[in-house]
Amino acid sequence: MKPSDAHFEAALKLIPWGTQTNAKRPFPQFDETMPKFIVRGKGCRIWDMEGKEYIDYRLALGPVTLGYCYDEVDDAVREQMKNGVLFSMASPIELELAQMIHDVVPNAEMVRFMKTGEDANLSNIRIARAFTKRDMILVSGYHGYPDWFATEDSPNNGVPEFLKEYVKVIPWGNCEVAEELIKKYHERLACVISIPYDMGEDVNGTFIKHVRNVTKEYGVLLVLDEVWTGFRLALGGAQEFFGIDADLASYAKAMANGYPISAYVGKREYLQSLNRFKMTTTYAGETLSIAAALATLRIMRREKVHDHLFAMGRRLMEGFNAIVRELGVEGYAAGLPPSAYIKFTTPDPAYNARLEYLWFRELFREGIFVILRWFISYSHKARDIDESLEKARRALKRALDAEPKERASIQPFYW
Repeated sequence: MKPSDAHFEAALKLIPWGTQTNAKRPFPQFDETMPKFIVRGKGCRIWDMEGKEYIDYRLALGPVTLGYCYDEVDDAVREQMKNGVLFSMASPIELELAQMIHDVVPNAEMVRFMKTGEDANLSNIRIARAFTKRDMILVSGYHGYPDWFATEDSPNNGVPEFLKEYVKVIPWGNCEVAEELIKKYHERLACVISIPYDMGEDVNGTFIKHVRNVTKEYGVLLVLDEVWTGFRLALGGAQEFFGIDADLASYAKAMANGYPISAYVGKREYLQSLNRFKMTTTYAGETLSIAAALATLRIMRREKVHDHLFAMGRRLMEGFNAIVRELGVEGYAAGLPPSAYIKFTTPDPAYNARLEYLWFRELFREGIFVILRWFISYSHKARDIDESLEKARRALKRALDAEPKERASIQPFYW
């Protein structure tokens, strides 16, 4: 038994799942190759409990934009630590960060901070309901664990069933259903909350632009969940990238290079609703994360971070296409460059799923940490991309060789 296996067994006795985040649970299908714990990271690389090194394309589920242990960000945190982490009143740097977000994010007329993406999303829902005096919402995409975003699994997940009357789900990307539900319920709707991009093939924002047009037509607020896209697709997030005019927006992951902070922003008339009710938490003004966010955004404004993310992503996608051509695989590189992936396109969906599973299993073995989408950081350089592509080619070749032999033993695999 490897040390990490023993550690995981011990963790399961004290920690449900053995981890704090659902998406960080070990995949049983990858038990022999996927690391269960990560000990440290630097740049675009991470190391597991056994000391194995990986080039990381998961980036802690998205927050690591610049790279692990990015010196300028960590130095800013250490400097702020000399003054303190949390005070009995607001810290002056709260305004400094709010001003910076106001300067770079479209429609960020007012700004407030929280700690996580779901905090920010939930805060925007509360503001929309307070402003409109309506209770119902439409949701599209994943927005976190709060009750308002988890009615589909009610009551098995502890969410009251009566909330289903107040929440309706738009399948992401379905313009017809979105328009139908907005038309049907607009007089009851506080807002529509939607992710702007689902890391799929709608790379032009077709769906979210349509939702924005219909919500405007029917006088419904649009809350844009930019927890993943904000500060990653562009400095101004998906609002800038797709040209979306949201009423309220939520930001989190990419804004502080891994330090815990989120922001909910929007037009003044909506944010000023907070003058009429309380919505607050002690740690929203925690200064280390604010210092990290300030440093991260300064770097993004000073350097061509997003140009680099797209350039490295395109290099990866071009390499993917060359690999599938070389190996005779039906497939192609898809998605936006900061989160690209290979889409296998044989007529047999079951074969595509098996090949994808085997490929990712072999990628872990090669020292490439990735699940589904390949997130790019500022620390991924051309040499890291090229090394990854060579390993990806070897991994896919082994996956192709293994598929006929292992076909009967591969269980249906769902991400």
